[in-house]
Amino acid sequence: MPQPLPHNRSACTDAVAGAMPAAEPRDHVAPTADADLAQQLADSRAELAATQRDLELLSHGVSHDLRAPLRAIECFAALLEQHAAADLDATARDHLERVRAAAARMATLIDGLLALSRAGRTPLSCTDVDASLLAEWTLAELRDADPTRAAELHVQPGIVVRADERQLKLLLEQLLHNAWKFSRSRDRVSVTVTAERVGDHVRISVGDHGTGFDPARAERIFEPFQRLHGTDEDGGHGLGLAIAQRIAERHGATITVDARAGEGCTFHVLLPQGETRIDTAPGAHGTAP
Repeated sequence: MPQPLPHNRSACTDAVAGAMPAAEPRDHVAPTADADLAQQLADSRAELAATQRDLELLSHGVSHDLRAPLRAIECFAALLEQHAAADLDATARDHLERVRAAAARMATLIDGLLALSRAGRTPLSCTDVDASLLAEWTLAELRDADPTRAAELHVQPGIVVRADERQLKLLLEQLLHNAWKFSRSRDRVSVTVTAERVGDHVRISVGDHGTGFDPARAERIFEPFQRLHGTDEDGGHGLGLAIAQRIAERHGATITVDARAGEGCTFHVLLPQGETRIDTAPGAHGTAP
């Protein structure tokens, strides 16, 4: 079994140097090879910067140029309904409602695309973050949006991880919205957020007792626009879990899922542990407000 490297920087350097083969003298490397490599690196950086600018321009265009005609569609559809509703028959009113629903769905899709773009390029500022507080915050927002819904929500207190706070909030939003959405067929929404230490990491688990899905199709759910449920089954825009995975990847984390059709699912996110240890006492759970 390999021995860990010593903590002393000088000793670490000596150990690594001793484990590596001796470098060939610089005289054996053609000067043009170094120049070519430097040029390739410079070209790659320039190409990456250009791609980044293109993505920013695309995001700006999506945010502004696509939203303007969408707002016009929604506005004039609302005016038509307001001024001519009494003169419309059932079929015409149904058509009008479909127009407004499609506009609203497109607005949600635009929001999802922008969130996916930002998740892949927003600079990270990682600190110790109280993931329990972020989960309770998100669940409180879900309750406020659906106040008549019976819900049993449990969040384990003291879950502290090393992450970017805003991005972690967005990741938890995707998982918790997913859990709430696919629990609508139940009499009561049941969601739990727990955690356990795994070495120097924390595995956060977000579980529900919703509709679940066939585990054989699990590899598809993190791909953009891949839905396991139709739009008539609250399938959403198909971007939420792709956003969650993108955020996890940027943190060097992993995200996996356990699911059974008709029995709900549990998502697991493995993140670096913060300096404050999580509370692992039996039954240590809080209830979201």
